[in-house]
Amino acid sequence: AQQDIKDLRQSLGLDDSHNLATPLATETPAALKFVVDAFSTAPVLPDLVGDNEKTILKVLQHYYRRPGPERVIQSLGMQTMPTVWKPLHSCSHVLRARNNGLWYMELLEKFQQCSLRPDEKELLSLAIIYHDAAAEDVDKSVEESSSADYFKRDLAGHYPEKLLADMAKAIVSKENDVKGKEEQNLPDAVRWYLRILRFADRMDVIRGCGVGADFPRLTVTRPLGFNATRLDLPSHLTSEFSSWSCNKSEFQRHLEAAMHGAADLARITGQLLDQRKKNYTQVYGLDDNGAKISENFEWTTEPVKRMDQFIDDNVRRKIAQAAGIIVCSDPNHQACKADQNKGITYGIHNSWYDLGQVKLPAGMTLLEKMQYEHDPSLLSQTTQQAMAQEVQRLKSEGIRMNPGTLTQETLYSEEAQKVLRERGIVVVSEKRPYFNNDGFPRKRKMLVPKKIAKLD
Repeated sequence: AQQDIKDLRQSLGLDDSHNLATPLATETPAALKFVVDAFSTAPVLPDLVGDNEKTILKVLQHYYRRPGPERVIQSLGMQTMPTVWKPLHSCSHVLRARNNGLWYMELLEKFQQCSLRPDEKELLSLAIIYHDAAAEDVDKSVEESSSADYFKRDLAGHYPEKLLADMAKAIVSKENDVKGKEEQNLPDAVRWYLRILRFADRMDVIRGCGVGADFPRLTVTRPLGFNATRLDLPSHLTSEFSSWSCNKSEFQRHLEAAMHGAADLARITGQLLDQRKKNYTQVYGLDDNGAKISENFEWTTEPVKRMDQFIDDNVRRKIAQAAGIIVCSDPNHQACKADQNKGITYGIHNSWYDLGQVKLPAGMTLLEKMQYEHDPSLLSQTTQQAMAQEVQRLKSEGIRMNPGTLTQETLYSEEAQKVLRERGIVVVSEKRPYFNNDGFPRKRKMLVPKKIAKLD
């Protein structure tokens, strides 16, 4: 077996001086050829392929949550396996990049710079998810072309062939500007796909190099930081940009507010060196656990839903702040301003129970969610009015305190039942299973709190 492993490593070009190589399946020893075969097949996509949770989950599982065959062989003999196989191109990165692409497309359409059909938007969102599919598994020189091949192979038959080819061309061309390659011959449609793909990916580069004090101006930050000139923004728009707040165009104001929102998202879902004056995590009393949250995206079965929740929670914190409800990170909850009689508090905690009570406007767009923290005046009048109503509601009603685990004695109390009914919870009697000392199952009647069903 050890000789087979040695032979296979050599056939893949893996020795002490090589970390990555393209597998040569024809030279693989028969005993271990199944490894290369297993990693050379396309993922089994769901019946309804599209920019949706099931499709994206399959792509992440197939290309980001496991290594390519080269590193499988490298890992043979290791006592422990890595929890993140692509630390530089992780699931959280491509999900944030997808988010960047979606709000950027919304911004371009808002200012009539670019108009894309629904199928173009959907496929471009998937192209952003695929853009690092081969990264860290193949040689750097073929990362883009290999990712484009996976993209075309997996989605063939689900989208028009010409559209797939154009999107794949954008993936292949993503780093051409860095390599000094010619781009003048690209069709206009492909040029827009490329521009959006670059923006989506490179906007998230902030997680690795930090956000400089001049963010998001189009300058090269010194010391090393985010270089906004790499975003490939249309030159006719950037020529009008100004560093003076009173002279900024509407497009620049909208863009900068959303970019700051993207930096906030990267701050809490990944490692980010944030050099801005306003430290997002400190303002809202958040733990500095972005690295752990990023790692958790390697395991969740609902990656899109989880990223959307982080985006929505950022909005909820701002709404609560506008209502004068402070974020309480005091372990003794001294800052909560709690009203025990009413069962409410005017301090909010970074838990789903508290944040989930803050209601977002039904029609709030993704672009608005990214902008709200940094410039609420950019939101539509409809959204601003809905926000104002929610702020007034929170000022009046506060945040309902978490009841915790209620004892049977408390649930029997008429006073406790009255408070729970006011909160939309009714106490019912149910038979619950338990095991007695002799190990035999029994059932016992117990009081259980249940949410009252509300009819639409």
